[in-house]
Formats: sequence, C-alpha cells, structure tokens
Amino acid sequence: MNRRTLFLAGLLFELIAVFGLFLPYVLLLRNGTEVTLRTVPIDPRSIFRGDYVILGYEAGEGLPMSDTYGQPVYVVLEKIGDVYERVRFSDTKPELSAGQICLLGRTEYQRATFPDIAQYFVQEGTGTEWEQARNAHRLLVDAVVNEDCKAAIKGLRLGPEVPQDELPEWMRIPAFPEGERPVKPMPAPVQ
Repeated sequence: MNRRTLFLAGLLFELIAVFGLFLPYVLLLRNGTEVTLRTVPIDPRSIFRGDYVILGYEAGEGLPMSDTYGQPVYVVLEKIGDVYERVRFSDTKPELSAGQICLLGRTEYQRATFPDIAQYFVQEGTGTEWEQARNAHRLLVDAVVNEDCKAAIKGLRLGPEVPQDELPEWMRIPAFPEGERPVKPMPAPVQ
C-alpha cells in the first residue's frame, strides 16, 4: 500500500468517526414520534456554557419515594389534549398500547430525570426569558421519541399560562396574605 492510499484511508476513517457521532441523533429526529411535553422549574445555571435552559418535565414528577438513585425508569406517555402526559411508569421497558410512547429516564428520589432532553441551548441573551416562561409553567418542549424510548428536542415554544388551580398540588405556589411570607429562623451557630 502506498502513502497516498494510507492517507486517504485515514481521512475516510476520521470522517466516518466524526459523522458517526451525529448519525443516531439525525435518525432519531427523522424517524421518531413527535411529542409535546410540559416543563417544571429547575434552577441550576452555568456561566461557562452560554445561554441554556435546564429542563425538568411534569411527566417525571411525583413518583413514589425511592432509595435508588440513577436507576433506569420508563415513563409511559399518552396524548391528553395538546400535550403528552404520564399514564404509568415501570422499571422495565413496558408494552405500549396504541397511541402511547415511552421515555427512558433515571430515578432521582421522587422524580425521573431525562438526560437526553434535560437542557437546551438558546440564543445568546434569551436564557432568562425562557427560564421565566418555564417557571411560569408556560414553556413547552417539542421533542421526538423513538421506539427505544430515547428522545431529542426539536424546539421550545410558549404555551398558554396555566392557572394555579389547574396545576397539580405539588406544583402550586402557596398563597399568603398580603405582605406575609413565612420565614424560617436561621439555625443557632454551633459553638
């Protein structure tokens, strides 16, 4: 084999390796089922990664308390109204009925997190507005889910404002009389 053939073979290998990283994502976007999910507030930030939004999902909230952390959990979703909502969850890949999809997540005490769709990078300078919409329960995520329960985000959009009385109990902001907020006393210093 001459040097030119070795060079071209090496170049071809590098191109396959680089484009091979994106191929599963492209196939998921092309062949998956489109879903819309409601988000819930989560508050970490990073100054090193640019503007992005950390996303938690209503479908992953309110699971029974578990002492396992980071274990796989499958959340089965069904379209109810304009969005997909959780109908059940399982530790093993579930059998799905017609119109159902599943998301693969990880347990985190009383919730499931979905690493595939946990953050979304946004245009510089707009991260705060997207976070405010998320905190007001208006942020919707358009995603694609495949038959292996893996997901990818297609985009974010604003939905209608959800009145407090329509939110699940665990998501409601407690009402306090005007000017009164309960303040927990600071613990006494240890001596």
